[in-house]
Amino acid sequence: MKIIKRKIAKGVKKEIRRMLSWMRNQKISSRQINDVVMEIFQTQVEDEKGKPKNIKTIFVGGLGRSGSDADGFGMRLAHLGFDARVLGEPTMPPVKKDDLVIVISGSGKSLIKSLETAKENGAKIIVITSKEDSPAAELADIKFIIPGREEDESSSLSYEERSMKGVPALPLGTAFEDLTMVVMDAIISVIAIIQKKKEEDLKTRHANIQKET
Repeated sequence: MKIIKRKIAKGVKKEIRRMLSWMRNQKISSRQINDVVMEIFQTQVEDEKGKPKNIKTIFVGGLGRSGSDADGFGMRLAHLGFDARVLGEPTMPPVKKDDLVIVISGSGKSLIKSLETAKENGAKIIVITSKEDSPAAELADIKFIIPGREEDESSSLSYEERSMKGVPALPLGTAFEDLTMVVMDAIISVIAIIQKKKEEDLKTRHANIQKET
């Protein structure tokens, strides 16, 4: 296979533009965004000094690349001062009544047993998925539908054919995972604005010791 180097960078930049264009054209429910953010805020109350005080734990989880989205979202929630934990971490406390469990699953088929256990314990459940009628979504109190994993005509095309049609050549669940990351980061930004946070506020909660390999 002959590869012409000058075409690689050009192709990558074209794919970036297609990805960004695809994201801009996706419809995401304003009501669902509001519902998710309000549930996050309800895990805190104001103390006698008017400062946020955690009364519930937020558990965030996902598998594979969706798990990476969940890790990043949980981390930023913790930086903002929420009691946020990642599902499956060794020091994770038990899920209790009225805690908030957020699961990211494009297919809506991941972490079903975890969601069932959370529901049995009385937790509030948010499922972020492309599949509104999936097993995970059926267990949710709030469904947050983000496009990217629904079936469409491009799924049967080769990546070269997608490129020729102007469709991003994003493999497997990448479209959902990338858009979810952008949406969740935007939610973090809006929460930081509402709470009047500064960069220094977040830095005080950032880890100063990392796991070494």
